[in-house]
Amino acid sequence: MLTTAEDHFQVKFPSGYNPVLRCIRLNFDPVQATHRPLAVYVAIYLATLVFNSLFLQWIWGLRYTDVDEQHPVGYWSGHTTSPEVPLVFIHGVGVGLLGYVDFLHQLLTQSGRRPVFLVELPYVSMRLVDHVPSATETVKAIEGMLNRFGYTKAVFVSHSLGTGVASWVSRFAPHLIAGSVMVDPICFLLHYHHVAFNFIHRLPKVLIEYILCYGVSRELYISHFISRHLQWFETIHFGDGLNDATVFLSENDRIIGTHLVYNYLKEHGIDVHIMPSLEHAQFLFDAKWKATILEHIDKTSRKADLKNKT
Repeated sequence: MLTTAEDHFQVKFPSGYNPVLRCIRLNFDPVQATHRPLAVYVAIYLATLVFNSLFLQWIWGLRYTDVDEQHPVGYWSGHTTSPEVPLVFIHGVGVGLLGYVDFLHQLLTQSGRRPVFLVELPYVSMRLVDHVPSATETVKAIEGMLNRFGYTKAVFVSHSLGTGVASWVSRFAPHLIAGSVMVDPICFLLHYHHVAFNFIHRLPKVLIEYILCYGVSRELYISHFISRHLQWFETIHFGDGLNDATVFLSENDRIIGTHLVYNYLKEHGIDVHIMPSLEHAQFLFDAKWKATILEHIDKTSRKADLKNKT
C-alpha cells in the first residue's frame, strides 16, 4: 500500500517510525464531544415544535409520518396524489429542517402540486435521539415512504450529510433515483482526509471554525453518529455512479476539499458548480445561489417528469 501511494503521488517516505504521527481511525478513535446546558436542547425542542406546527403543518400543509418499527425514518409529506415525480429533501447536521426555513418555503412554493417529502434525521439535529437506523434500514424506509404513495422514483435534493444519505440510496436502491441535486456534498473522495479531519479533529483557529466545532461537530449525538455510525465505505459516492445530477460546492468550504472534488467530478462529466466566496451552508443566506439551486431543482424535476411519461 505504501509503495502504491508513493508511486501515485510521486513522493518518497523516509524509512522508520515516528510515534508523533498517527492515523485517523474515525470509527475507533474516542468520540470527541463537549457538553452543553440542558437549556440549549430545550430551546431547540421548543423552536422545532413551533416550526413544525406553524410552518410545516399550518402554512405548508404537510403531514408527518412518525417513526415506528415499520418506518424507522420520520418524514413530512404533501400533495401525495399528484402524478408528477416527487422531490425528496434530506437535510444536513445542525438543527434539522428548522435551519432551512426560507429555502424550504421557496422550494415548496416553486414545486406547486409536485409531491414533496422532507426526510428527518433527528439523531444529527440536537434532539437527544440516540437511535440510529443503519444505512440499509434508512434506504428501505425511504423506498417504503415512496411506495406507500405509489411512487417508484424521486428527485433527491440533499445538503451536507444529507448527500451521504442520498449516496446510500444510490448504492442500495439506485432504481429510486430519477435525478439528484447535491449541495456541499460530503460523500465524494471520502478516502481523503478532509471530512474526517476537518469535522472531527481540526483545532479551530477562526470564528467560523469555532462555530463549526463547538456549535455542531462536538455536539454529543452528532459526534456519536459521525464517529460510530457513518461508515465511509457505505457513504462514499463515485463519479461514475451519478446520473442526471447537479452538484454545488462552496468555494471556502472548511469541511471538504472543494477544488479536489470539483476536478474529480469534472473528470467524470458531472454538472458541477463552485459558489465563489461561500462557506459550507452559506448558500442558505445567499439569494443569488439559492435561486440558482432552486432553478436546477426545477429543471431536474421537469426532466424526470418527461422521462417518466415515456
